[in-house]
Amino acid sequence: MKRIFLLTAFVLLAGCTTVVRTQGVKIDREKVINIKTGETTRQDVLNTFGAPTDIVHENNEEKLIYVFKEKKVPGYLGGMVESEVQSKEAVTTLELVLRNDIVYSYRFKSSEN
Repeated sequence: MKRIFLLTAFVLLAGCTTVVRTQGVKIDREKVINIKTGETTRQDVLNTFGAPTDIVHENNEEKLIYVFKEKKVPGYLGGMVESEVQSKEAVTTLELVLRNDIVYSYRFKSSEN
């Protein structure tokens, strides 16, 4: 009985993998640092980060929102069995407020749970 348990534990652990799922375009912190309020244009932002996840228009301002999600899920038996309960998700958000196609302000946030 003890042998069966040890063999089963070995097989389960030997096949450990991590499945990584992403959504959106990765937001590089180094590129965010290069944004200059009052100077960086809308076209500069689009050239650097690509198409935004969302665009909001209000009060003569345009807000470009970029969201990148990365979820890491442990897998066993060569990835055939996944453990969503033990998964970890990181979310990175970049919000830029533009006035007259120039970056007025921006906010960069990264979190992991």
